[in-house]
Amino acid sequence: MSFLDKFSLKGSSKVGTDNYQPPEPVLPEYTGLITNNGHGAPPSYDQHVSSANPPSYAATKYATGEFDDELDAGFSSLTIAENAPEFPEADQCLVHLKLLSAFHALKEDIGYADGIFGLYDAKCEMATNRDGSLAKMRDKRWALYVARAAERFQDWWLKVLCNMEPSVRLEGKDMSSGAANFTEFTSAGKGRVWTQDMLPPLDVLMVWHAFMLNPRSYLEDCIRFGLKDLWATGMPWNAVNAAIDTRFNYTAPEEAQRNFAVSGHAWENQMDPLVKIVNCPRCSQATEVPWTTCCSREKSSPYELSEMSGYGYGDRDFSHACQRCGAVMNHEFLLVAKFKEAVENVVLKDWPLGGTILAPQSGAPDLASVDEQNITLNTFPNRLFRLALRSSVLELVKTEAPTMNDVKLLIERAVADKALIKGVNGKSVFESGVPQRFERLSTRKMMSQYKKNPSIFALELGGAVVRQGVFVDKMYSIDWIHSPAARETMDRLLGKYARFMKLMAAYHLRIAVPTLDVDLGWHTHQLSPKAYFEYTMAKAKRFLDHDDKIDEDSLSKHFQWTSKTYEAEYGELYSECICWYCEAVRAQTHAGKVFGMSKQEKALNRFHESGAAKLCPPEKSAHISAHSSVTMEDNPLREIILRISRKRHDRELEEGFTKACKRAKAKGRPAPERSEYYKGSWGYPMLMYGPYMSLGLLGGIYYAGDPCVGAFGAGSPGNCAMGTCGAGVGSSGACGALGYGGGVGGGGGGGCGGGCGGGGGCGGGGG
Repeated sequence: MSFLDKFSLKGSSKVGTDNYQPPEPVLPEYTGLITNNGHGAPPSYDQHVSSANPPSYAATKYATGEFDDELDAGFSSLTIAENAPEFPEADQCLVHLKLLSAFHALKEDIGYADGIFGLYDAKCEMATNRDGSLAKMRDKRWALYVARAAERFQDWWLKVLCNMEPSVRLEGKDMSSGAANFTEFTSAGKGRVWTQDMLPPLDVLMVWHAFMLNPRSYLEDCIRFGLKDLWATGMPWNAVNAAIDTRFNYTAPEEAQRNFAVSGHAWENQMDPLVKIVNCPRCSQATEVPWTTCCSREKSSPYELSEMSGYGYGDRDFSHACQRCGAVMNHEFLLVAKFKEAVENVVLKDWPLGGTILAPQSGAPDLASVDEQNITLNTFPNRLFRLALRSSVLELVKTEAPTMNDVKLLIERAVADKALIKGVNGKSVFESGVPQRFERLSTRKMMSQYKKNPSIFALELGGAVVRQGVFVDKMYSIDWIHSPAARETMDRLLGKYARFMKLMAAYHLRIAVPTLDVDLGWHTHQLSPKAYFEYTMAKAKRFLDHDDKIDEDSLSKHFQWTSKTYEAEYGELYSECICWYCEAVRAQTHAGKVFGMSKQEKALNRFHESGAAKLCPPEKSAHISAHSSVTMEDNPLREIILRISRKRHDRELEEGFTKACKRAKAKGRPAPERSEYYKGSWGYPMLMYGPYMSLGLLGGIYYAGDPCVGAFGAGSPGNCAMGTCGAGVGSSGACGALGYGGGVGGGGGGGCGGGCGGGGGCGGGGG
């Protein structure tokens, strides 16, 4: 079955029937208020939880109604330190859960808002698969809302955040001369105290949240725009805490709304115009284009209803002819125009291209001497376009239907020209004209930031929001925040997160994959960027990235390694879940002993015999965190390899599942249940072949590509240019800036996945 078939909404009786009725949104009704507390020393890597039985992760079911002291006790009195501690605290995690609950409620509100953006449920009555079309229409509303939110965030960043401190754009000479605004950026910033008056609308806050959860990208863009205090401040937890009540309503004072108006937008996303001003890349004519034309006609076609297609800016098939020059604008044309502008900024303003700022190994702004300026490996793309390719790029917008693939072809031809590379790097005729491995890596990193990314930032933020939405839904489902032992649960998961970080530091050539509880601690830590930077630099000697785009099969395999290593190290279960997948992974990784039982077997027996397993049903358990999971687009060059790899992975999982069933029978326990069908965001059944698969939006809905789909391999659409892959260079898309070890099985978002060398993995984490 093809990838798109798996993602499509099925109308058969196996998945759903015509009698299926999508549930009405059941929004939580919560009440309460919140306050703040100090912080203590962070736990060491070896700090263990109390020897007493740990609190259960099982969520407490709640009833809607008026304020309930017992229901809201876990988060009705929180204390947050004004200065972020080195290591996250329980109350920070609880405020984070409040924020995620507010995001979840927002998504429900928008998805079920009949008529928003001109999308009416009644249109779906004409569809062949009414229920499937309804689910897609709700996804379409959310996709448009998120795309608009990303643009609103960009304007807030430029017009508000950049004016909160004396910000100066980074220039190439700052990097080569070791200027303080570059080399001392991570230590020079001072955290600011935010009030509620400074907060943006919830949709903009949601984009900011997703941005910070890509630590290296966020650091690079803060450096580029000179926002050292913003980076040092991180998520303003006190202000956020005060803005969200225990019903998870987000409210901000009128002063906040006036402050946000400087961005040029209304406070409510849906109150912004339904048209967007787009400048023609060829003649610069400003043109009004609709955000969507989907279902705008009185009678919509079956294709339009099944695919939610349209020709507006927020639609995948955007197309609009310029009235002055006749050029047909589409998303690819606009991406080329954006890249052209970036090259012009390199030439005229000395603003470095994205992806060329942080050192690939450390992830930090490393110093390069003036003598090294012309051969600094990380800035190779800046030299390449400034000295050799600027005219070619500037001419692209004059060609018929240019795409970013044309830019890739320019790079391929340049990299193959040894004389040109010698000139770019200022080398003599007797020196090599072959780009070095970090020059190739920086080129691929740079390209990953401009493919399918219409924004000014290092990544397409709308897609980041969608991928984080998978984690948001999981946190809402588990509902730790309403547990009577919520604070104890947070303490416990932070202890587990500390152990996880120890593994990341010890095995720097491997990818560690978190469970959902570990990922909550990890995400909370990253939302204090400066504290997270200092902590990981001290413990791991590099700025650990948080990869939110990893090939799903690779993610599953690395999760198996993480589970085995964690359980061998600590003698405790890593994934406290009894779903078929987690049981299969344990059966694969728990090696038996000739005499007695292994530590892993003992831990598994304790888990079941103590009764803890009964409190961890699959839908409420902290198993693999899969929001970073992406499915790779088919590439003919790797189709056979991928097919064999998938078959082997599926066979291993099947064997593990069979072993788990036999073991359960021998122990007198029920066998783990297995299902291929899961509820989607809107309650509609979806075909998913494992919990390591992620489904952020239904295929074809989001305008900037599928957020949970990545390109794979040299030559794939949006991937690295031929000649920039080579031995020892890992995947930019799969491993952030850490991908220099090679042998990584994932890619995405423009990175190169696979075929880039071997001998180890990438020192990063996926989650």
